[in-house]
Formats: sequence, C-alpha cells, structure tokens
Amino acid sequence: MFQLGERLRLCASMVRPGCALADIGTDHAYLPIWLAKQGMISRAIAADVRPGPLERAQQNIERYQVQHLVSARLSDGLDAFQPSEAEDIVIAGMGGETMVQILSRAPWLKNAEKHLILQPMTTVSTLRHYLAVQGFTVLREQAVQDEGRVYSAFLTVYRPDLAQEDALYLQIGKLKADTPDNRLYIRKRIEQLQKKASGLARSGKQAEAEPLLRLIEQLYSMLEKDVAN
Repeated sequence: MFQLGERLRLCASMVRPGCALADIGTDHAYLPIWLAKQGMISRAIAADVRPGPLERAQQNIERYQVQHLVSARLSDGLDAFQPSEAEDIVIAGMGGETMVQILSRAPWLKNAEKHLILQPMTTVSTLRHYLAVQGFTVLREQAVQDEGRVYSAFLTVYRPDLAQEDALYLQIGKLKADTPDNRLYIRKRIEQLQKKASGLARSGKQAEAEPLLRLIEQLYSMLEKDVAN
C-alpha cells in the first residue's frame, strides 16, 4: 500500500470520518483510495476533467480493490455532481483561479453541511477573496512542506455570519506562526510582498508600496511573537 505525500495527507486529515467524499482533479485517485483503505469514508467519487488521468484513477481503484467504495467520474469540476453525492469536497493541486471557477458553478455548496477542503497551488489570495465575499469562512488552515515546496490547505464552510476579510487574511488566511511549516509559509509570503513592494518603489509608486510594507511588518510581528513565546 502506498503512502500519501505530506500535502495530500494534510488534506486527508481535514476529511470528516464516515463522509461521502468528492475528490476533484483526482489524477491517480490516491487520496480517496487511501481514505477508503483506512476505513475513513463511506464512499467517494474520484473526478477529473481529463480522460487520461481518470483512466489511471480507475486502474488504481481496481488495483487496490476499493471499487465498492470509490468510483471514477469524468467531470469538469463539480459539474457532473448532484448535491446529495458529496458531503466533503477536496479540491487540491490546482490554481486558485481555477478553483474559483469550479466553486462558482456549484451554488449548492452554499450549505453549512458541506465541507470544502482546498489546497491551491497559485493565486491563493484570489481564492481567499472569493470565499470571503461569497460567505465562506475558514475553520482550519495549516501549511506543510512537500517535495521542497510549502503549501497551505484549509477547511472552509458556508457561514456568512462568520466570513471575514482583511489584507492579512488575503495573504495567510487563518495561519498562525505556531509550527515550523506555518512559519516557513509566512516567510515565503514576506519575500513575495517585499519583492512586489520593491518593484513598486523603483517605479515611483511608493504610495502603492506602503500598504504592502505595513503588511510585511505585521507578518514579521507574528513571527517575532511566536519566538518570544
């Protein structure tokens, strides 16, 4: 039996025991297969928009003998799903803008009973902004290192009464500087913001750089407080 990488293992840790799972962009279907072998889910649909990866997913489902729990489905995001088929939805390993497109086509996700576990690879701030505007709140967020990169994954639900958004949230979401991987993620965000602020300053756009410099100070303050504690 294979072992999940740290990135997918983090996503798996956010899945509710006994739920009906949808794994969107499943590729090899490793996540639902692993959860099925661990007895963690009642059923799962491994979905992908591309026939090639879906064929590999089906082969793995049969190889690991979990056909009674996991099925493969050709679907562009959640387009081929009915709301009753999924309680926890994992979307991992794709860009934040692509995730926004997928989520925007599935209005049935605006249901507090549905859990979204999201692990974006790029444009994370775009995804966080969309979720906040649409009334989703992040219940848990964690960073993890995997194959030389650091990623953030978060569990979010539709709770308009709790949704919030500010400049710091757009950068690091609900992360706290309480683990080495979280601190590494925060430092990476600082580096990116510093690069952007420097570019603006060199272009004579100091007024646009100032908010970024304040964000950098806030992030450094988080790291220093954690060290002090």
